[in-house]
Amino acid sequence: MANRTCSASVSSIFASSRPQGWAELPGDLLRPIVAQLRSLRDLLAFGTTCRHWCDFFSAHRSSVQPLLLHPNLRTDGGQSLSHNCWTSFHKCTWRLADPAAAAISSSRSSLSLTDLRSMTFLRCSYSQLIFYDNNGFHIVNPFSGAKVGPPSLRSVGFNCISYVTLTAPVASADSHLLIGAGECLFLWRIGSDSWTKHSPEIGHFSIEQNVAFKGKTYALGSLGWLYIINLSPGLMIQKFKVVFEEDSKTEDLYSANEKAWLVVCGDALLLIKLVEVGRRMRSEAFQFMAFKLESLDTMTKKARWVKVSRFDNWAIFISVDERCEALSCMNPEGWGGRSNHIYYPSYQSEQPWSAVQLWQICYYRSSCLQLFNTGRRYLKLESTWVFPPRFLVPASDVLMDMGAVGA
Repeated sequence: MANRTCSASVSSIFASSRPQGWAELPGDLLRPIVAQLRSLRDLLAFGTTCRHWCDFFSAHRSSVQPLLLHPNLRTDGGQSLSHNCWTSFHKCTWRLADPAAAAISSSRSSLSLTDLRSMTFLRCSYSQLIFYDNNGFHIVNPFSGAKVGPPSLRSVGFNCISYVTLTAPVASADSHLLIGAGECLFLWRIGSDSWTKHSPEIGHFSIEQNVAFKGKTYALGSLGWLYIINLSPGLMIQKFKVVFEEDSKTEDLYSANEKAWLVVCGDALLLIKLVEVGRRMRSEAFQFMAFKLESLDTMTKKARWVKVSRFDNWAIFISVDERCEALSCMNPEGWGGRSNHIYYPSYQSEQPWSAVQLWQICYYRSSCLQLFNTGRRYLKLESTWVFPPRFLVPASDVLMDMGAVGA
């Protein structure tokens, strides 16, 4: 009797300590489950199951790889197009390729280029495509093809677009469309019915890249300037000169033909530079360089960047076209990728992307021809890495739409 009583007591204690349902599974059990999920639909379904799973998914969202939105370089008639035939991209179907797939495969995007042929591509920001035409601005979801448009912008100060970007994911409560025109800034809160106009004291400036980092928006501007943009409680912009601390012995080996992106890797803000390597006017190879924001001196107005030798357990995804954002992924070996590598579109039908190691000097080949031949002078959409919009929404917002599991 005593033994039975003791066993019953132990059983009751053990039962009370066990999870009472799926929502109470500890992180040690959820982690291997997430590691086995490869389908984007399964990952989204996991993240919208309950608040506990949503919080866990949000904490590990940085380990999810992006997808490559790229033109299918084969027409419906079976004719192959040249990789540099960007003017014919509107004749192609657009596809989403997953680098985590065991075999090179892709699914067709719902993006309809029929409505975009007359539009000018301005930027890919927070995985949304921003276009402009005579009817105004259009924010396009590359997965569903859905478009969101602000009211018509009628203002004396609005004459020539110098840049356009989102300040946060479209589904976020504080998301704005930021337009630069001369010395004026125009802000449209997503979903509102009006614009606000600002004339910052710094005058005219242009944004090449921008990212959200530690509650602020950091923007890389032209002519080597870094801007910090605060929207609350009021619009305030700080301006810093970009200063690199790099090896002067190698600096003169690089030509002026280079591109740059901002990207967040955990607690670090990185600046990735793509440069041609060669002596004087002849370039035979290229190289990706990386620098970390070390300090901001408010007295001298200088932003100091130090060399980063390697990414450790991170991979960076570059869209080549500077109008498109760079993305990062932690622990890429989990899905078959490689750490300390830069992934970029290659415009090859057998595999639409390539990867090179950071700081490795690579000589040109056919898959690299577009590295320096795409950019702002082209009006068409180029290949770009994107996340499903729901991957970018804060955890507190994911559960607000439990019914929409698809991208």
